[in-house]
Amino acid sequence: MIYVTGDLHGDLRRFSSSPFRALKKDDTLLVCGDFGFLWQGGAEEEKALDFIAKRNYQVAFVEGTHDNLDLVEAFPREDWNGGQVHRIRPNLVHLIRGEVFTLEGMTFLAMGGGSSDDNAPLEKGVNWWPGMLPREEELSGFRQKMEEHQWKLDFILSHQAPTNIDACVNGRVCDVTLLTAFLDELQRSASFEKWYFGRYHQNKMIPPAYQGLYDQVLLAGGEKKKWRFLRKK
Repeated sequence: MIYVTGDLHGDLRRFSSSPFRALKKDDTLLVCGDFGFLWQGGAEEEKALDFIAKRNYQVAFVEGTHDNLDLVEAFPREDWNGGQVHRIRPNLVHLIRGEVFTLEGMTFLAMGGGSSDDNAPLEKGVNWWPGMLPREEELSGFRQKMEEHQWKLDFILSHQAPTNIDACVNGRVCDVTLLTAFLDELQRSASFEKWYFGRYHQNKMIPPAYQGLYDQVLLAGGEKKKWRFLRKK
């Protein structure tokens, strides 16, 4: 079974909570950003990653705004269920942005990253990385990947939400970046069953197809109905 949850922020206690203990062998847990166990490096984080490696299920995450992308990028790349990942541990992978994965016959687009809204001053390589947002040249690759799938997916996994959903959850209009612009393009152009996102520390369903997640663990899916947003020619 495939399950989805929100930001972990490096909190191992989440793995001892009832929803996590219910996960079984061969299940996969998808994390919508701010995994948080790759932040400062060092022995304590290594112990935490080794603890996760002892779970009998798989864990896969998209990056958020509290993941050290220098540490993430240091892990080897490999193919995994149809897309590229960074392999962190035998049962733990980072889903590279723009890749589409097929799990139990269902397709998942990984679209991690976001603009940081930390109150503290942003310092490159300390609490901010350029890779948190895509470069202009990456966007054509994202579109090509979507063309390969005819803009049809089962699920979208992101940290940040499209601008209208962001405003609905956050109560204000977010900054428009290359990432949010592409998320808006996905919203207009793609056919998908459900869009899962983290970031906002809320468990909030926004009809018809958007699910904000924080500490809930939900089974991927639900109603088998895809929502089609007409593509602009």
